Amino acid sequence: MWLTILFVMLAQITIFLPSASAFRGQWLQDRVQAARLVVIGVEVAEDMMVSEEVALQMLETARIRAVRINRDGISEIILPAPLTAGSNIMVDLRNKSIIYSLGQTFNSLVFPQAEYLRVRDSFGSSSNDFLEVVVLESDLRAELIIFSIRTFWISLLISILAGALIYTTLLYVLVRPMHNLSMAMVGFREQPQDPTRIIVPSGRTDEIGIAEKDLRLLQKEVLQTLNQKTRLAALGEAVAKINHDMRNILTSAQLVSDRLASSKDPKIRKMGERLVRSIDRGVNLSRTTLEYGRSTEPEPEPQNLSLFLALEDAWLDACTNPNCKVQWINNVPRTLDVRADPDHLYRILVNLLRNATQALQGSGNLQAEITSSNVEARLHISDNGPGIPDHIRKNLFSPFSGTASKDGSGLGLAIARELARANNGDLDLLETSKNGTKFIVKLRLV
Repeated sequence: MWLTILFVMLAQITIFLPSASAFRGQWLQDRVQAARLVVIGVEVAEDMMVSEEVALQMLETARIRAVRINRDGISEIILPAPLTAGSNIMVDLRNKSIIYSLGQTFNSLVFPQAEYLRVRDSFGSSSNDFLEVVVLESDLRAELIIFSIRTFWISLLISILAGALIYTTLLYVLVRPMHNLSMAMVGFREQPQDPTRIIVPSGRTDEIGIAEKDLRLLQKEVLQTLNQKTRLAALGEAVAKINHDMRNILTSAQLVSDRLASSKDPKIRKMGERLVRSIDRGVNLSRTTLEYGRSTEPEPEPQNLSLFLALEDAWLDACTNPNCKVQWINNVPRTLDVRADPDHLYRILVNLLRNATQALQGSGNLQAEITSSNVEARLHISDNGPGIPDHIRKNLFSPFSGTASKDGSGLGLAIARELARANNGDLDLLETSKNGTKFIVKLRLV
């Protein structure tokens, strides 16, 4: 409101001098018109003579000091009055220059330069005829001061009214809605799981209405996320209990697998060794799944690994189903070594290969190849399956979201990417269509 008052007053200041100039011009014009009436009064008098008392009364009424006319080249003083000696300035009302008028007004108001003003205006039909009126500049200055004071109070009143109206309008149109919006944010922050704290939009179509709708959507999303995290917390507690029992079961199985691994029969020993590795990975997977629920992942312990052998090892566990008839093509050079954590690399590769075999539904082609190994190993894993649906692709690497399988948890690719990045690499989807899917795994070279 105060800013509005200030701005309106500043606007009034900018137009004050033109207004004062117009007032000055009108005041001088009124003196000239009064002089015209005086001239008419004198001309209709007998023998064009009036008494000194009447003359002074007429001049006082018209607030002029003397009247002179110049007609047909003859100058004639109509009503003289006793004038004291003093300087005078000619003011020609026939000069319509705005700059001239503004300058004369400023001088009369601030720096009066003379005692008398000789105001000259046209008189009669001839351009050479004129009427000259003598007035006191102090009278004009006094009127200008009165006009300035009156203008100031009127401007102040207008400013206050305008400020009050604008303030009231903004209060109901902007300030209160914004206050309600901010209070809705504060209330939701205090109890974000209370659905009654979600703002109800007012139905406005302007920016505030859009902000209310967006805030409501945001609050709903936050509420859903918090509810999901609450459920996940409960699930994590259950998984922790299951993990404890699972590790006990796997420990018992590990004792049996150790005996099989020490068998004299080569086939049984080989199967026992694979069983030992599978149980170890099962224990590690159970542990790391629990750690993922705590938003932690074990630090990688990088080693020099053969990428070809790592792929072959992951493929043996990715295609364990007897009905798996996927044709596996490993085009990775046997001499190519990468720098990564062995368990991390295994989990990355087995997740990708297992997802591919599931997408191929037991039959099809699955291929691994290196497209570039100058700075880093760029491993492409591609299949000729049906592709990934659009609704899955948007959240492909989001935990508990990027899966189309009913039995899938949606953690596989999320964990795989996290592990790849922990080993200074990356995992991403290159392309997918009805002709197949291709992933890229970036790994550090030795």
